[in-house]
Amino acid sequence: MLIDIHSHILPGVDDGARSNTEALDMLRMAIDGGVTTQVLTPHIHTGRFNNNKKDLEQRFIQFRDAADKANIQVNLQLGAEVRIGPEIMALVNSDQIPWLGEYQGRKTFLLEFPRNDIPFGSDNLVKWLLAKNCLPIIVHPERNRTFLTQRHKLQTFIDLGCPLQVTASSLTGKFGKDVQKMSEELLEANQVSAIASDCHNLKGRMPDLHLGIAAAKNIISKKSIEFTMDTTKKLITAVDKI
Repeated sequence: MLIDIHSHILPGVDDGARSNTEALDMLRMAIDGGVTTQVLTPHIHTGRFNNNKKDLEQRFIQFRDAADKANIQVNLQLGAEVRIGPEIMALVNSDQIPWLGEYQGRKTFLLEFPRNDIPFGSDNLVKWLLAKNCLPIIVHPERNRTFLTQRHKLQTFIDLGCPLQVTASSLTGKFGKDVQKMSEELLEANQVSAIASDCHNLKGRMPDLHLGIAAAKNIISKKSIEFTMDTTKKLITAVDKI
């Protein structure tokens, strides 16, 4: 039983699945890999993917109905991957983020940094979010070049209490040896709260959570893997069911 908290399966909303057919095939592939709960987390990235909560909820309901009609047996939930920036403050204040769940009294969501840098003031924005009872889960920090080369900058967010989610294919080497090494080191240091697929399509970025879990089992103990999966489940404890 696997829980995948990060995917771009919801069709037609970002750089993930382009059609219902592709999205349903991605769901089938995820299930074949052992996924029983699949969270759909489209990008919310101002200026690039201007998704809003109401539209995403409507699209989610339509897609869930399509999955039911196709007799695809999986627990679907809606969340979002939100790009860090000052726009988040307005999104929080207007309740425009589809929350992943609630953990330790705070609403959770996936927080994405740019590929190469850490925007100035990011730590202060995270502190503001925490004061608003919002807990950002930092996604794929191992794929950010600044975090990769200046680990102390990631430690700042760990010290603030942000959970980390690494990508399954980072652990299998898809993004390079340096990314793989950092993923392994984070696991060994017990700093990973979730492993997720971050799948986008059926080829280069396919649903592969099971492969990441298999790789993790070669790095850390069975007990540690079970603890990580238990934490993952807690991070998506539902706030509002759609």
